[in-house]
Amino acid sequence: MARPMTADQTIAQMIKWRVPYKEYPGWRTNGRPASAGPFDDVRGVMIHHTGSDAGQSDDYLHFLFITGRPEDGIPGPLCHVATDMDGDLWLGATGRANHAGRGSGAVMAKVTAESYLGFTAELKPGGDDTDGNAHFYGNEVRYDGGQPQTAEQYDAAVRWAAAICDFHRWSALSVIGHREWTARKNDPGNCPMTKFRADVAARLKAGPGTTGPTPIPPKETDMALTTADAELVVDRLLARVIGESTVADCLSRARALALRFGEGGDLNQQLDRIEADTDRIP
Repeated sequence: MARPMTADQTIAQMIKWRVPYKEYPGWRTNGRPASAGPFDDVRGVMIHHTGSDAGQSDDYLHFLFITGRPEDGIPGPLCHVATDMDGDLWLGATGRANHAGRGSGAVMAKVTAESYLGFTAELKPGGDDTDGNAHFYGNEVRYDGGQPQTAEQYDAAVRWAAAICDFHRWSALSVIGHREWTARKNDPGNCPMTKFRADVAARLKAGPGTTGPTPIPPKETDMALTTADAELVVDRLLARVIGESTVADCLSRARALALRFGEGGDLNQQLDRIEADTDRIP
């Protein structure tokens, strides 16, 4: 049974692994009450994303670490740390947090044993039959998930995960994304966990100093279209909007343009997200 790091141990690991951290007031004793369940047998690290670039304010940190969503039966803290777009990592809780929820016991077994092909494929979760809040550290990366994380943000998240793995003598296979835990989620968004784990492994191998490989998120040029092509898609889409076409027609035209340029996957995912939010558009 691996007990979670204390506040002092956490600070020591942040300093050792050069994580640019900040301390949210009260974080050293923050966590769910004992009646909510134990947090005394940690098995791994889980990466999330907030789903919005707008959540960079102090009010949002208060939401993550203190209030949560009590109206939905999910009070705070909603994570142990949160990583800003400028690379600052906020320490928010040491105890149990409502971040993982129920997920796959089969995934838990693979993470605990560190036995799966985690550098070549993401885990496919089974049924939601296991309480993850009791066993995972959670990091809410504060971005919308539709574009890459900033380089500073990604590096801080990798270093934080490496710091925890180093403390517990875990490998990078102890790090998973929320979507690998449960099919109900898609976070951490535009962050392939195969690459994230590989970067954590590289950081662990290089050590905590400034030397060694610097992990970077996927580049903008790795996304669906070039800038020129994307501008053309936007121009064509606006032209349709100005006309009398429906939202569905606009989305269909944009998809056709994406395929015409030989790309489609990433843009189609974005359009699916837009389409899902168009029910309120008259």
